[in-house]
Amino acid sequence: MPRCAATAIDLVIAVAVILVPLVGLDRMLTGAGVADGDARAIWRTTAALWVAAFLLLYSPLSVSRWGATPGKRALRLEVVRFTTGERIGYGPAVARHLTNLVVTGIPALCVANVSSINLGTDRRGIHDRASGSAVIHRR
Repeated sequence: MPRCAATAIDLVIAVAVILVPLVGLDRMLTGAGVADGDARAIWRTTAALWVAAFLLLYSPLSVSRWGATPGKRALRLEVVRFTTGERIGYGPAVARHLTNLVVTGIPALCVANVSSINLGTDRRGIHDRASGSAVIHRR
């Protein structure tokens, strides 16, 4: 269950990193007296760009650069190339992350993914298989 705990840590970080700046922007727009319609448009555009940037950078950049997200690092887990044990690059890390987002959003695939991670002999999820990666425990 360390992978689940690592995901929980990363979700707490994600909520903080995404929401805190957006709440601050909302307060700034309100305080600056920006018209409601304009403020909503600015906020929505900024929110969409901020969330997209976070999704494309946080996990893929962390995994390709340091071998793990902060949550995985805290629990001594590392994402590596399944065949060689080396760190994966940014492209495979993006593929892994986007596949994971899709799989998590479809209940049947989510159940299959969790089952594969917990019951499979190689402990690899659908997103790991799609990107040629594996999660290992560093001692």
